[in-house]
Amino acid sequence: MSTSKRLTNWDLLRALSMFLVVVVHIAPQLGSFRNINASAIASTAAIICDPIFFCLSGYFALKPLKKSYKDYLFGKALSLLLPIFIYATLLYAYKAATGQLQDTNYIRYTSSLVQGGWWFVPALIPFILVAPVLSKMFDALDDRTCKIALFVTLGIYAWGGLSSAANSLLINSQHVTFAAAISMLQRIIPQSLLGGTYFTFFCMGYFVKRVNPLLNRQEAWFIKTAGISFFIIDIVSAYFGLERSDPSFNWMIVTVAIFVASDGIKLQSQSLSKTIEWVAKRSYSIYLLQYATIEFATNVIYAGALNGGYAAIAWPLRLATWILATAVAYGLALVVASVVDPLIIKPIQKKLRSCATFISNN
Repeated sequence: MSTSKRLTNWDLLRALSMFLVVVVHIAPQLGSFRNINASAIASTAAIICDPIFFCLSGYFALKPLKKSYKDYLFGKALSLLLPIFIYATLLYAYKAATGQLQDTNYIRYTSSLVQGGWWFVPALIPFILVAPVLSKMFDALDDRTCKIALFVTLGIYAWGGLSSAANSLLINSQHVTFAAAISMLQRIIPQSLLGGTYFTFFCMGYFVKRVNPLLNRQEAWFIKTAGISFFIIDIVSAYFGLERSDPSFNWMIVTVAIFVASDGIKLQSQSLSKTIEWVAKRSYSIYLLQYATIEFATNVIYAGALNGGYAAIAWPLRLATWILATAVAYGLALVVASVVDPLIIKPIQKKLRSCATFISNN
């Protein structure tokens, strides 16, 4: 498989993951259809964007350094931190102009964004700091060891997802003895490599990249089938309130399956490939903008056009309305990012790189 095709496939995943971020946060607007909580199903299904994001980050970050570590950190600061302050400033100005600011202190406003909706970034930074060291460690492993590591990880997380669901079902059905046995095994057999963190997903980005070409057809089919199964298990577990961790154990199998499936996608259209690449480049900015654009879309469509009468219309129209609001929120974020990124962020990044080069040469 050519490098250009491979990169396009991962661009497709980047674009998809950020679209799913929008779906997660606008899902509460969906409501229920025929006594089925569609909001819960949509948000649980779309939350797979979280592990995909961290796995993709590891996929691209876990590689040998081509420059000094200082230059590496400077580059990551430009790509990760600079957009935060630029978009925080733009959002602050927008909120101030529309009279939506409750606290006019810019620092507190930006702090609330970073500690709230923009939590992805501070969660990712520690992983980025150690990525070059991890890359050297992982590169020292042979292919067979990497393949074993991937399947062992999948097995451990599969046990975590299945045992958690089984334990809840046994407790709910008052089979306390069997539940106690499962609980004991959960203490003896690990349910995850690192609980309560996305670090394993970040590392898995490397192993997916390394092992994917080594998988035979049966192994790839097995992983994809397991991914579909655990995706269903995760949605059912969340919907019926069964025990789940955060991050969910099931997400590891689903995420790896998505990456394996993506590797087999063949994109023949050059125009489609370029479109996907263009959208993928705006993914980070879409993430930073999507809370504001979701708020705008819901205010215009639900409160404005429907005048609060969303609950009274038939469910097919409610579904169509929600799809329209999702498309508007995502599309508006993409449009704004397509203007701000090349006209504001990119020139500032270029200028800061030039300044850094000048300082290092003198």
